[in-house]
Amino acid sequence: MTLCHHPPHPGGSSESAPHNVLVNTIAPGPVETDLLFNHSQDWLDRKKSELPVGRFGKTPEIAATALLLASDAGSFYSGQTLSPNGGDIPL
Repeated sequence: MTLCHHPPHPGGSSESAPHNVLVNTIAPGPVETDLLFNHSQDWLDRKKSELPVGRFGKTPEIAATALLLASDAGSFYSGQTLSPNGGDIPL
């Protein structure tokens, strides 16, 4: 499994799937990491209040998505963007 910061080219999945290479993307919402906590407390409070689940994600929750895609259970996912985001909707 290869990870990238930007979503792969949309055609990547149709080109690679016949070779058993599945191209998917994970686009998480706000997750409790050092990067998130670089924001001001006011921003963090406001953002958390906007999330339907009322909290930020945790890295194991995002890792579970990667594990799904890397497992046999994820073998039918191709060309998808999974977004574990607590209901966050970017505007």
